[in-house]
Amino acid sequence: MFKINYSYTDIFNILMGTIVLMTISLYNGYPLVYSDTGTYLYSGFDKFIPNDRPITYGLFIFAFSLKKSLWLVVFVQNLITSLVIFKLFKCLIGERKLTLFFLCSIAFLTLFTGIGWYSNQLMPDFFAPISIMILFLLLYDKDISIFDSILFSIILICSLITHFSHFLLISSLIVIIINIEYFLSAKWTIFTPVSKKKRILATVALIISAWIILPSINYVAEKKFILSKGSHAFLMAHLVEAGILKKFLDENCSTNEYKDCKLCFYKDSLPEYAYEFLWESKGVFYKTGEWVDSKAEYDKIINGTLKKPKYLFLNIYESFKYGILQLFRNDIGQGISAYNQGTPPYDQIHWRFHKELTTYLHSRQNFKDEAFNDLKTINVVNLVLNTLALLFTFFIFFFLRNRIDPLALKFLTFSLIAIIVNSFVTAGLNFPCERLQARVVWLLPLALLIITIKN
Repeated sequence: MFKINYSYTDIFNILMGTIVLMTISLYNGYPLVYSDTGTYLYSGFDKFIPNDRPITYGLFIFAFSLKKSLWLVVFVQNLITSLVIFKLFKCLIGERKLTLFFLCSIAFLTLFTGIGWYSNQLMPDFFAPISIMILFLLLYDKDISIFDSILFSIILICSLITHFSHFLLISSLIVIIINIEYFLSAKWTIFTPVSKKKRILATVALIISAWIILPSINYVAEKKFILSKGSHAFLMAHLVEAGILKKFLDENCSTNEYKDCKLCFYKDSLPEYAYEFLWESKGVFYKTGEWVDSKAEYDKIINGTLKKPKYLFLNIYESFKYGILQLFRNDIGQGISAYNQGTPPYDQIHWRFHKELTTYLHSRQNFKDEAFNDLKTINVVNLVLNTLALLFTFFIFFFLRNRIDPLALKFLTFSLIAIIVNSFVTAGLNFPCERLQARVVWLLPLALLIITIKN
């Protein structure tokens, strides 16, 4: 038997943190939506695997909306966010003045970082920082209860299976941490091996299980034991934007192996950017088979670029360059614009949550598009805060490292590594995107807040 070790004060703190986080939705007048929100709603309610994303976040919306309201979904997202940060504070700071420190920190992060812009958005992006914090707690919280271990394991698996980048982010991060723990711990004294071997093995097993759970869900939905239907399309879009596809086709379209490829007919009219390649109406992607019929040809070309050292090294170089660029693309609010009649979010909300349509249309996101979406001020504040946070982090590592609480310093290092890994995972396999980096960079100010409070 195990007990639920949450006091009434703990529950009060978590609920108050949830309410503070929800001020973004309350100010908007409705949960924030993105262009992809429509696809998630459609797939979750109709139980099919989309071509370009997992079905699982759609199922998350279906389950927690209770088919009644999307407010319930963002409440759960903010509740999860508040819960995980609260447990992080309890682990790193302790009980002393916990309520004051926790709620003030949540309010600070909501006002000055992107945390609320993602926890209040009907997108799986909020799960990325959640998975990072949970990974840290599973590895390093010495007092974690059996109940919390089970609860956080469930949330971690949900985090991983809702977006492909989360798989790669957490899988890469655990590999790096294991290497630091067991091969560099003598040099990286920040990472003295606190976590036991069986705890690391259990966490690794948990991550591996997620790689099996998603194909299993897909098999139940469509009798296909696959991770993704459309990974080939995104990888091809990356090759397009990096300029690799054009060079490869110029060199190989005259050979017997590739001369019949449809892409060869369009090699001189390829778009410049990946998003144009994927989403341009009746463009090259459309003409070469779209999501389903293009797979065999695209896989053949992608494998061809990987087999030839010239293109493999060029791909590595371009991916590294994109990863560096992504580090500096942290603007909040990408894609938050009006989605009125004729857009996928509108159509799905009209269909599934018709009683909320008027509220949705009168939200600031839709009704006052220009006024609400001018996020220059918050992004200037975000840029200044991130710059100061980075400078403070370097100052800590060079001058204050020995004076900082070891576990708090470990979380700062852990967060910094995670932010860098996220940058290279998301941009390196696709293209730089502000949304995918802004969702996690607030972890650095959070870590510094904890260090400031602790010391």
